Amino acid sequence: MVLKERITHKISSLPISEPFQVHKKIEDTDDIESVLFLSSLGREDPLIEFILIIIPGASVKILKNHIEAIDCLYNSPPDIFFIHPDGRAESSPEFHLCHTIRDADYGGVVILITDCVKDAGGFPNISSTGFDSYILTTDNKERVEDAILSAIIHRKRREKYIITIDGSLNAFYTIDGDGRVHEINKKGTEKSGYSPKEIVKEEMYIGDVGTLEAFDELIQPLITFENTGKSFTHTIEEGNRIYQVQTNIQNVPTIGLVAVLTKTDITKTIYSNTLDILVNSITLLSHRDHYTAGHSSRVLHYTMYFAQTFGYDKDSQFSKALYFAAFLHDIGKIGIRDHLLLKSGKLTPEEQLEFCSHAEKGYEMLYHYEFLRDSLDLILYHHERQDGKGYPRKLKGDKIPLGSSIIAIIDAFDAITTNRPYQKALPCEKAISEVKNNFGTQFNGEIGEKFLSIITPELIDNTQAMASKPISLIAHELVETILKE
Repeated sequence: MVLKERITHKISSLPISEPFQVHKKIEDTDDIESVLFLSSLGREDPLIEFILIIIPGASVKILKNHIEAIDCLYNSPPDIFFIHPDGRAESSPEFHLCHTIRDADYGGVVILITDCVKDAGGFPNISSTGFDSYILTTDNKERVEDAILSAIIHRKRREKYIITIDGSLNAFYTIDGDGRVHEINKKGTEKSGYSPKEIVKEEMYIGDVGTLEAFDELIQPLITFENTGKSFTHTIEEGNRIYQVQTNIQNVPTIGLVAVLTKTDITKTIYSNTLDILVNSITLLSHRDHYTAGHSSRVLHYTMYFAQTFGYDKDSQFSKALYFAAFLHDIGKIGIRDHLLLKSGKLTPEEQLEFCSHAEKGYEMLYHYEFLRDSLDLILYHHERQDGKGYPRKLKGDKIPLGSSIIAIIDAFDAITTNRPYQKALPCEKAISEVKNNFGTQFNGEIGEKFLSIITPELIDNTQAMASKPISLIAHELVETILKE
């Protein structure tokens, strides 16, 4: 029986449940505790001296016999395995041995020693056989050390997946199939609060280091050989951010199966493009009702000032929902007929019913915008009252969302301090008195006290002046504010 057949027969006859598994992580030469050296020269191989210097303290076993090497690999798998073929490497039994033990899931570092890379079929052939690197018999100590370190890195990346953020290696990750981080640079750790060493040592999940929380749900199922050469795009939300994740699956001969992910923050683009559409709707509405655009801007300004004064902006998710709701709270009026919007007299019961539908119409208009989902209820309920006599659901007291209660009082205050065709603006003091008289009935008293405590004639004047800016500019400033929080 020729040697190649004996190798195959020997490995296939082993009672293997987890063949040749090496579970420990090798990060550098200091982690190497065991070395196996297969060479027909035995201890006379000149490269052994270099290896003993580079990997001091490791136990070293030097063998000439392939079958003995297989027994050693199975019974006590080494951290690193050097193979020095006798003769032309590419067709040698040693190449067959490497390929066979890789098929049997030996996970340690394997390095080829050869006289000539060309004789071994070139580096792509060396790598595809299962070797992690190669050493030339003429190499000096520095080159041998470089080859060992290169092999360690190569082995760490085998069957791992590379992730880059925004297509830049500034934030770089290498993860395994379970989403555990095996390599990460300093830029990639910024959102985690951990150092690269801590993340790698603990094999932390990529979602826990501040990126790609959707890995196991969206990305992991794509990483298969069947998807080699394909590209996939997903849009995901993480916190207050929206990302586009492009996944390219590649089978790289020198590395193995690789998934290159480009995660691009498209939050500003999504917010800006959506608000551009909605601002156009508000602008069209303002051509019918000149009050609406300025009112939306003023309510937003009061709301932001209120939230920042009393710390509501510390909760970025709440403040985002509140600010968008304040800006868009009356957008449903685009579905209300002109003669109702502009009527100076009292509305009939039928007209009042139609007019009161604007909160629900606004909810329905915005329902399909995913990033506005937390704002929807605030818009829907901003005309509810503490005494349960509001609309559209007649909610009462604590059943009314906090954000709706904030918008309700600011909405009403701006309405009575702004000139309308059918109503003159109230002076500041009278407006404050009017609002106070409705604490506990129309308005949340606690929110009302806070809001009125910040009201001054100067704030009213500043708010009026701010609302004179183009509404598209105000929308742009809103996006910038939300993205900073």
